[in-house]
Amino acid sequence: MTARSLLFLPLILSISGAAQNMVQPSSFAFSDGVLPTLSFTFEGTDVRSVESYWKDELKKMSASVSSKKELIAAAALIPQVSTDTVRILMKAEQHKGSPLTVAHVAILTTAGALSPNSEPKTYDAGVAFVQRHSTLIRHQLATRELTLAERGLDKLKGELRELQRAKERAEAGIEKSNQKAAEAVQDRERYRVEAEANGPRITELQSDVTLTTDEAMAKELADLEKQRDKALDKQRKAENDERNMTKKADDLTWDIKKNVEDQARKSEAIAQQETLVESLREKLKTIR
Repeated sequence: MTARSLLFLPLILSISGAAQNMVQPSSFAFSDGVLPTLSFTFEGTDVRSVESYWKDELKKMSASVSSKKELIAAAALIPQVSTDTVRILMKAEQHKGSPLTVAHVAILTTAGALSPNSEPKTYDAGVAFVQRHSTLIRHQLATRELTLAERGLDKLKGELRELQRAKERAEAGIEKSNQKAAEAVQDRERYRVEAEANGPRITELQSDVTLTTDEAMAKELADLEKQRDKALDKQRKAENDERNMTKKADDLTWDIKKNVEDQARKSEAIAQQETLVESLREKLKTIR
């Protein structure tokens, strides 16, 4: 186990695996050696996010901020801590597989690094300084978490609305398909009657044509057969249309059944997401 791990272990044990709400005195092995620190433990973030925040803030306090191994702000101004400039070292640490990220902040005044052994007023000011920025980080994280949850809720609600619209379209499609199927049945019957109407005359002409060369009779027979065949084609088309429309209505009925199940699951997911959003809103309210 590394020296940094040894230094980190008591802090993890002290918080029993949960994030802190208050700054704690600790120590950390910076590149120049071990220093007393004011440390804060976050949950649900990472080293990069915490260090990025501190880097931006340190640049507001110091004209010289380096970030090679750790963040170092030289000649930083923190009037509430010291009338002189101070040196601030900051490093975030997250152990592999752990949801916790610890921010170690060392504040070096002319009297040395702030620790519980420092002058109480100065130490308390340093703690308040780190606490304020840690709270701002927590607020940013909670706001981001809430925003993502709200976006997720909006997405789920949008998906539910789309399912509802799809169900309405399917219901309209069933009504339209049933109507077309009924019309196809009527057409089928009409064309069947039409095809059969000329049947007796066609049979009669077919018998007569074999006994005569009358061109007019032959032409009449050809015309009637053409009309019959055309009616039969339309009858078959109507039968096919009826089958297609009936199948389409059946398919849409199945789609609606599945849609209703999907809506139920989506509604359940929305309820869970609403609970999450509400809990995150309450969490954000508690961060002060």
